[in-house]
Amino acid sequence: MDGMIADIRKMNIEMCSPYNDGHMSFGIKQDLYMIKFFLDKIIEEGPTFVGEEEWLKEQEQRLMMEILKK
Repeated sequence: MDGMIADIRKMNIEMCSPYNDGHMSFGIKQDLYMIKFFLDKIIEEGPTFVGEEEWLKEQEQRLMMEILKK
């Protein structure tokens, strides 16, 4: 999983780079959207596991704390 996250971080860096033109940056953003849509679909179709709801709530709270710290 670390490799996938590293690749997505690299895509984010390239997308936000002032050295790339809008065409290239938008192409990267489109790729990220396609990844998001794919993940949303397979997560929706996947089974629900014991403890999943609690874990998701913890992740949402962690994200909210990060937002509030800004």
